[in-house]
Amino acid sequence: MLRYCLPRVRRRGYGLGNELVPWARAFLAAQLLNAKLLPPAFGLNRRAYWRHFNTSPDDWIYHRALERMLPVIEFTEADYVAHGGGSAVTALRSFIAVHKLQQRRLFVLVTEGLWGGFSHVQAAREFMRSTLYQSRYAARNLLQLQARIDPKKILVGMHVRLGDFVAPTTLREYQRGKNASLPLDWFRNVAECLHGAFGDDWQLLLVSDGGPEQLQDLLRRYPCVITADLPEGDCSDALALAAADLLVCSASSYSSLAASLSESPYVWFAANLVAHPEGCYSLHGDATKSTSQNNRTRAAVQHFLNGSAASGARGVAVNADGRIPAAVLDSAVRRREWRRWELDLVRGGVTPMTAP
Repeated sequence: MLRYCLPRVRRRGYGLGNELVPWARAFLAAQLLNAKLLPPAFGLNRRAYWRHFNTSPDDWIYHRALERMLPVIEFTEADYVAHGGGSAVTALRSFIAVHKLQQRRLFVLVTEGLWGGFSHVQAAREFMRSTLYQSRYAARNLLQLQARIDPKKILVGMHVRLGDFVAPTTLREYQRGKNASLPLDWFRNVAECLHGAFGDDWQLLLVSDGGPEQLQDLLRRYPCVITADLPEGDCSDALALAAADLLVCSASSYSSLAASLSESPYVWFAANLVAHPEGCYSLHGDATKSTSQNNRTRAAVQHFLNGSAASGARGVAVNADGRIPAAVLDSAVRRREWRRWELDLVRGGVTPMTAP
């Protein structure tokens, strides 16, 4: 039996967050089909991720040969929507049943594209986390980084994406802008809010492709832990951000990856979001289009209208002034407390006695 599940790399490839979505989708298909999962053909990716995941720079040749030798079954966004949308697992089960793939012995199932986002592949969340951790450089980098972090202080992860992103000239342009570099003033204002709330009881894990001269205001004023000197930090940086007590995101799929792997609260630049008249924001939601992500947004807005409390949101919109809601700051403090071994029984700590 020769069954393969293959996440196809498009053109010259995309960033790590973008590549992980179809990879996770192919992983789920492989579990349902008892098929062999292949990593993306990172030899085509201009960022040379093959070095991180111990694949061959010539892997694309093997992928193309498979697609020529075996029948190709494509699972597209249209298929995902036609088979119910929602969880990729549910849609894939329906797709597999309709195409009778369990009765077929020879094929390669191919999927590609960021559509569906991280939400529809949440069942593959631990696969994504373990794949990043087992990459070539991640574990070593994270051990070095651990020595720089004070475990007693609140850890705020801040992703400042600058290098290959362009900054819009007005706040209005951020809403629809892809690959938009957020204003440094926003990051500075957020940091100042955190400094005012936490004083000396916090540290800033600063992950950025910007140079020291661009980041000097953050580096000089706030207690920063940096990762720029760690080699090949793509995977380790994402995991480090995900482990922070509070995450400050850039408008990028890399930040979305870190937030998706995290259990902590995170903040997003409000001007980059889509405002809905129902009184909420979303990353997606163009009423003129019918994509899988927009369909999910409409469902989420309806859930919001049915009584979902805004205070319960993990991801929070923050305006240009950088003022973070008090409830989010309190959540970061709680996350720090949960990390402390002194109050964790299984790590040698104690727990309060309950009243009789």
